[in-house]
Amino acid sequence: MKNYKKISLALLVFTAGFTACTKQDGIYTENGSSGIIELADLPSRTSSTAYAVATKSFDAAASIDFPVTINYTGVDGAAEDVNLVLGFDDAAVATMSSSYTVLPTTLYTVPSYNVTIPKGSKTATFHLTLNTAAFDFTKTYALGIKIKSASSGTISSNYGTGVFLIVAKNKYDGVYTVTASSAMVDNTSSTLTGYYPMTQELRTTGATSVVEYDGYLYASNYYHPIKSGTSTSAYGNFAPIFTMDADGNVTSVTNYYGQGTNSSVRAARLNPAGVNKFTVSGNTKVLEVSYIMTQSGADRTFFYEKWTYTKAR
Repeated sequence: MKNYKKISLALLVFTAGFTACTKQDGIYTENGSSGIIELADLPSRTSSTAYAVATKSFDAAASIDFPVTINYTGVDGAAEDVNLVLGFDDAAVATMSSSYTVLPTTLYTVPSYNVTIPKGSKTATFHLTLNTAAFDFTKTYALGIKIKSASSGTISSNYGTGVFLIVAKNKYDGVYTVTASSAMVDNTSSTLTGYYPMTQELRTTGATSVVEYDGYLYASNYYHPIKSGTSTSAYGNFAPIFTMDADGNVTSVTNYYGQGTNSSVRAARLNPAGVNKFTVSGNTKVLEVSYIMTQSGADRTFFYEKWTYTKAR
């Protein structure tokens, strides 16, 4: 009998130690379960990270619903209605990065800070309404969201507060397959050639503009991959920004790193000889564009490209 008790005690200690090293999974009682209450939309974090950070992307519009799910861990759901009060924690945003800007209150509304996890349920939803159309696309907006109180259960020490990066996307934003309608030409080097086909992203920089982002070939940054001989390379201080008018005509191509103000003295300009049109029809999106990278004021590299939308990023 003592041996059984020793084994049971050892298993209990082992289980408790294992649980302490993982994300909180819940507290269970013999006659049911009581739960840990947490923000469900957060990724796992380590003990060295103050708060988990999640990125949420939304279309640019005057009124967009931003639902935040609250989770009640356990097997059987809440034993009774659990009344929660949510709020914001600006200090959490500042803790995670000085580059984040707390989302101004003029850009969102909150219908209610009170939500309820019904008896027998495991989730509730906290809603915000965003005005993403009015976002300043040069800023990285974030909200620190916090479960301030709960009528029962235990608020998670790891996931009771989290930081949500809030990204607005225009209709041109997404992941694309890029092909060449004509060969890329670098006037200074015949060994520098186009890297096509390739997967690239277009990320929102304004209501009608997007910039190329490479997270697939050369580096996770704003670059335009090329081939240097047989090696993958990219032009330093160069990534094109495409700007469209209301009809989808490409009105300008500029350099993300500045128009000749970077250390490579590189800029971009539209080549009017091309089609230069962004066509959007439902989920079918195609950009046909011709543009030139200049260096020290001289035309250096000519691009002739077709960008075909594959999915949202």
